[in-house]
Amino acid sequence: MKPKWIGIAMAAMIESTYAQAPRPEFEVTAIKPNHRCGAPGRGSGGLTSPGRMTLECAELRDLILTADGIYANGSTPNPGGFQMQVLGGPGWIDSDRYDVVAKAEGNPPRARMYGPMLQALLADRFKLKLHRETRDVPVYLLTSAKGGAKLQVAREASCTPADLNRPLPQSVPGQPRPRVCGSTITGPDGTFDMHGAATANLCTQLGIRLDREVIYKTGIRGTFDIHLEVSHADLVPRFLAGGPVMQSDPSTPAVATDPMGPSIFTALQQQLGLKLESAKGPVEVLVIDQVEQPSEN
Repeated sequence: MKPKWIGIAMAAMIESTYAQAPRPEFEVTAIKPNHRCGAPGRGSGGLTSPGRMTLECAELRDLILTADGIYANGSTPNPGGFQMQVLGGPGWIDSDRYDVVAKAEGNPPRARMYGPMLQALLADRFKLKLHRETRDVPVYLLTSAKGGAKLQVAREASCTPADLNRPLPQSVPGQPRPRVCGSTITGPDGTFDMHGAATANLCTQLGIRLDREVIYKTGIRGTFDIHLEVSHADLVPRFLAGGPVMQSDPSTPAVATDPMGPSIFTALQQQLGLKLESAKGPVEVLVIDQVEQPSEN
């Protein structure tokens, strides 16, 4: 039997090795301020070609959300990361916009470039340091309404599985828009459709359009084909990615401003047998400790 101190020493060595393991980095990066961008908001969303990441009109808070919230683990996107708040930092991180071009060695997966490799870029060029905190904030609990949930189990081949290493399939004129599992298609008439959606996907999309995070509490698991008919006004996103959620009075749920359709609250209950309840719950946020404007290329 090995002495106890040997096991402790080996564990310490392993922990130290992981702590010091360098993050993968881009070979070449170029960051330039762009003063020709439009109103504040999300940039181009990024173009990815083999070994290359290109971003236009990107705000730093959005870059942080992408790298440390959505793709933090470098493999699969975190559904809750899309609505994670990035707190702190000087005012310029919400006003300055940048074009970013980064070239990697070989052809790393998209999720690695937008996660650990973008983290390393932000730490190097913006001197970014941040930490995570859990805070109790207003949330919605998604529960079963009286009579039970009416969720339609996803039909076989109703959608195309998402591939993080390839761009989303593009629409072809004259043909139906491709359905990617878990993605959302909204129409000008207030239709809201998801195919092959996990419950986490649904909560993320609802949270984007409400004033706080949505936590799934029905206990029903699986993937579903979801169709809602809602007031078009209720389908408009209510938060800027990475920024503070526009909180409303917790005792006054959001209501539809379009008389042609029901609110999300009403539609969920009548059409899917689901109910949103106000509550408080723990939500993880990212807090900026240090940041500088980027160094020259």
